[in-house]
Amino acid sequence: MTATLLVGTAAAILVLSLLLLAARPRWWLSLPALLLSVLGLLVMVAEGPHAAAEIWGERLEGVVAATQSTVLVESARAGGARSSHMAVRHRFGAIVCYRAPEAPGLGAGAPLDPAILAAIGEAASATDQRCRQAPGSGLLRQTQVRLDEASFDAAQPGRLVMLRRLRPFGLFEWTWPVDAPLLPMLPRPRLGGDGPRVTVPAVVTGITIDPRGRGLLSRRAYDYAVPVAYVRLRYSPPGHPAGLEGVDAVDAPSVGALAVGSPAVVTVAAQVPRQPRLLGVERTYWWRNVLVEGLTLVGLIAAALIIVGVRMRRRRRVSPSGSR
Repeated sequence: MTATLLVGTAAAILVLSLLLLAARPRWWLSLPALLLSVLGLLVMVAEGPHAAAEIWGERLEGVVAATQSTVLVESARAGGARSSHMAVRHRFGAIVCYRAPEAPGLGAGAPLDPAILAAIGEAASATDQRCRQAPGSGLLRQTQVRLDEASFDAAQPGRLVMLRRLRPFGLFEWTWPVDAPLLPMLPRPRLGGDGPRVTVPAVVTGITIDPRGRGLLSRRAYDYAVPVAYVRLRYSPPGHPAGLEGVDAVDAPSVGALAVGSPAVVTVAAQVPRQPRLLGVERTYWWRNVLVEGLTLVGLIAAALIIVGVRMRRRRRVSPSGSR
């Protein structure tokens, strides 16, 4: 699916949802229509410039100067005691250089001139050297693009790429590879298993303990029954000799002997090399931390079903006598 088709579909969904809301339907139709309209608007904002570049943008040839990969263990604020729960996010990107005759607009920059680097006694980095190999003529400029995991693995530094560039009114500037993924900030669901896993050695580079978080029935923070440990690991799976970094969430009591720099052993699947599984640890936090609230929720649902069943049974008993 291209960005133009995605934005067009989102616009059609937005228009239909607004028309449905204008007709003032019942609440069980209004709520999905409202959610679809918000979703369509967000997709149009996120991929609108990309779609415009597919229609009106110019094509340029550039070079991948460097790739960037980070794994973040970020906190999301909860209510009540203002504690947090943690989330693991991988971010992938690349620095792309190209040449164009016009002055760069907002969103594009120019690498440092070699004369300036020589004047301050600093050697040009490998990224700067690759950037100056950009084909074509004109001013040299660079930009950062967001990628998903598959596109990141394919974007090798020094590789030539075809770009689309959009310059509305000559003030702003957006640039994407022609095969840039749609909505790269969203994780892609995987159907089926991840394939066989292999065992590789690893080194612990960081440990983050999360002792509190939100529950299922309330946004108020509470102490976990089992604190969660997010263990950051560095390892070299097959096909990635330079090494990768990943994070595994485990029970905190089971990693008490680990520290930064400790050796470890992980299993990695070829299809998801950045999702390691640490060996010799426990992972019971995902059900033990929500056990009480889960049982409470099941009890409430069971009580509601019993009440509805009793009321329906009474109505059936009263209905024949009332019809005589």
